[in-house]
Order: sequence, then C-alpha cells, then structure tokens
Amino acid sequence: MFKLCFFVIFIVCNLLAETNLKDLIESAKNNPLIKAKEFKTEALQNEKLALYSSYLPKVDVGYNYQDTTNPDIFYPTRVDGLFVEATWLLFDGFKREGRFSIANSKIESSSFDAIDTKEKIFLEIIKNYYYLLSIQSKQDALLNQQKELSENLKKQEMLYDTGLVGQDSLEAIRTQFLQNSYNLESIKVEISARKSRLSLLSGIAVEDIDKNFKLKEIPLYSQKEPSYILSQYHYVKSVEDSAMLYTYLPTITLFNKYTNYNYSSRNIPSLPFSIDIENPKYQNVFGVSLSFTIFDTFSTYFAKESAKINAIAANLEYSYNKDSNAKDKVIAKNAINSAKEKIKWATSTLNSAKITHSYAREKFSAQLIDYTEYLSSLTTLLNAQSFYDEAYFNYEIKKAEFLYLSGENIEEFL
Repeated sequence: MFKLCFFVIFIVCNLLAETNLKDLIESAKNNPLIKAKEFKTEALQNEKLALYSSYLPKVDVGYNYQDTTNPDIFYPTRVDGLFVEATWLLFDGFKREGRFSIANSKIESSSFDAIDTKEKIFLEIIKNYYYLLSIQSKQDALLNQQKELSENLKKQEMLYDTGLVGQDSLEAIRTQFLQNSYNLESIKVEISARKSRLSLLSGIAVEDIDKNFKLKEIPLYSQKEPSYILSQYHYVKSVEDSAMLYTYLPTITLFNKYTNYNYSSRNIPSLPFSIDIENPKYQNVFGVSLSFTIFDTFSTYFAKESAKINAIAANLEYSYNKDSNAKDKVIAKNAINSAKEKIKWATSTLNSAKITHSYAREKFSAQLIDYTEYLSSLTTLLNAQSFYDEAYFNYEIKKAEFLYLSGENIEEFL
C-alpha cells in the first residue's frame, strides 16, 4: 500500500512539474540541426586526413600477363610476373600547402558554424520561452477580468430585470465579456504554437514552464566575436588560399618499379647455329619526373585571377557583416537599458491602474459611475498588466540577444 501511494505521488509530481529554461537548453543540444553541423565538421576532418594521406608515398602491387600471337624471335610467346611500384610526389608548386591550408580553414569555419547554429537555437528557445510566458500572463489577466465581468454581468441582469439600469449598460458588459472570450481563443492558439515550437527545438514535450526563471545579469561589454563572424572569417581564409592551387611552378615526382618476370618459349626458327638469348628474371626502374606547364592558353592565369576576385568579394562581405555586428551590439546594449527603464515605468503604471480600477469597481457596484468609466478602467488595467509582463519578459529576451551578438556562451548565463 505504501509503495502504491509513493508511486502515485511520484507520477503526480512529475505531471505537475514545470519545465524551466535550463532543461530546454540542455535537451536542445541533441537537436538534429546541431548534430548535422557537427557531423559536417567531422566529415571535413576526415577529408583533411585523406588529403594528408594522398601526399605520402604510394605503393602499388600488381600482376602483369601478356600473351603474344606470332611474336618475333626476340620476344617470348608469353610473359608474366609480379611488380611493386612506389611513387612519391615531392613538390607540386605549393599546391599541397594551399590544399592543407584550405582544409584547415574549412574545418574551423564549419566548427564555428556548428557553434553558431547551437547558439541560434538556444536564442530562439529563450525568445519563445519568454514570449510564451508573456502570452500566458495576458491569458491570466483576461481570465481574471472574465471572472469579474461575469459577476458584474449577473448583477447587471438582476438590476435590469428590476428596471434599475438600462439595457445599454447590460449589453456593454456583455459585449466586453464576449470580446474577451474571443481574445482568449486566439491566445490559446498562440500558446499552443509556442509550446509546439519549444518542443520541436528542445525535444521536450512542453506543458507548463517556470515563470520565475531569469537569466543572470550580463556584462554590457565584450571583446569577443560571435561565432557566425568567426565562421565567415575562416571561410574567407579558405577562399584566399585557393589562389595557391593555380601555379606554373614545376611538379617533381620520385618513382621506383620492381618487376619479376616469368618467360615461356620463343618462336626461334631452325638455324645452323645457336642463338643464346638471355631472359632477365627481374627489372628495377628508378626515376625522377620533372614537369612544367609552359603554355595552357592562359587557363591557369585566368583561374588564379578568378580566385583572387572571389577572395576580394568574400573579404568585402566579411567586413560588412563585421561592421553590421558592431552596430547591432550597440543597438542591443541600448535595448537592454531601455528595457530596464520600461520595467520601472510599467511597474508604476500597473500600480496606478490597480488603484484606479479598485475605486472604479466599487463606484460601479454602487452605481456612482456608469459602465463607460468602469470598462475604461478595466481596459486600462489590462493594458497596464500586459505592458508590465511584456516589459519584464522582454528584458530577458534583450539580454539573450546581446549575449548572442557579443559571442558569449548563452548557456553560462542560465
């Protein structure tokens, strides 16, 4: 019996447990988009290893077989044998160095791209998290208003039946109640959409979230670059190094081939004298190959110029994005300071609206004011509550946006 009760309590606690932002971020590390970027980086690392291996000495082992019909007297009818051949590219006009540099830059660019994808997903989770809280707060405010309007609607119906209030007062309260009901249905759809988005990003089924979770206070200065800028920087490096692949410098290769021979009979005609033909059992050939491209109708020249122009274009785009990020950081910093001030003003506005509406509600119940003033104070209270919640949660969003633009690790500030 005790175990059964404990199990029931455990299930209930899990159902009622709220999901906080840290749980969502931790789970989002397994997001398929992040994993895809990580696999892409891993693939580039393997490409780099393959590139390194391609410049190491290469050894081939094979077997040759040749059968000749109607051979001359100096060549056997059939010859076969095993061979071992080794080649080593010593120099290719610095193309090797260019390819290695490009491979390293691509890996770095992909690595920072993966980090940027992760930070973007974290940022989107934070935005949806606080947008959801803001919408839920508006829903709570509307539900409280609906409760108050429902009570007043009953009173107005009783007073109308006794002839103490006009139909316009009754219908005005009813209209406001119906409008709120309409708005609540729209809010339900938006809440469902936000929860669905959070579930998609994090991989967690979101039912209820912690309303009191806040990000840590952040420093409003940073010398770091965001990951997407660093990714583009290394991409530019790879484009710049591609010009090294086009050169007229020589290519030098060492090679050595050892072959073992097995001979069959020769087609030697009958002669009055004998002919002694020696068949070598093996043959070893060592050599050095040196080649130049003297003229290729300017193909290499134009390819190199094209690579240089692509590098200029990539640098211009990188410079623009870097400058844009610097300006966005200033805007984000100002947005944080503005959000702080909005919280102060929203708090004062909400307190004033609560006091004003409490008096208006009492006066309306005592029929000292008409429905116009009462509904006006009710609308003012709703707007003040929405403004306060929006300012409070918007401050958390602005902090996260600044962290992303500043290249900080968002996870450290949860």
